[in-house]
Amino acid sequence: MSMETLECPKCPGELLPKTYGRKIQVHRCSNCGGLWCKPDVLLEMKKEWMSEAVLDSGDPKLGAALDKLDNIACPEDGSIMEKKADERQTHIWYEACPTCGGMYFDAGEFTDLKYDTLMDRVRDFVKGARPGAGGA
Repeated sequence: MSMETLECPKCPGELLPKTYGRKIQVHRCSNCGGLWCKPDVLLEMKKEWMSEAVLDSGDPKLGAALDKLDNIACPEDGSIMEKKADERQTHIWYEACPTCGGMYFDAGEFTDLKYDTLMDRVRDFVKGARPGAGGA
């Protein structure tokens, strides 16, 4: 992943390079706090202690509002990104690029993804899968 500044796909902010530990390099929006990463980095983020506190620092309420946006363009290659639902926590919807494989998480989504709780299971049951969204 290039560590240059990219345009946020959901707001006028910039995706700025952020590193955590030795293996984690992401881009975080300077405005909305959304996170852009690749699948291999996401796996490292899930394993790394306190990665959510350091990297996912945006306002979850703003993230929830921006989650409703559709047809967003990949910040790396401009492809229209696909809405995806996490396989284990179907209430978490994120965007994935079909071309480069990059993933965009609204503020608060990574923290929610990292902590699979009983309340998440209840929320999944109540909210259900996003219509037309494939699994991740």
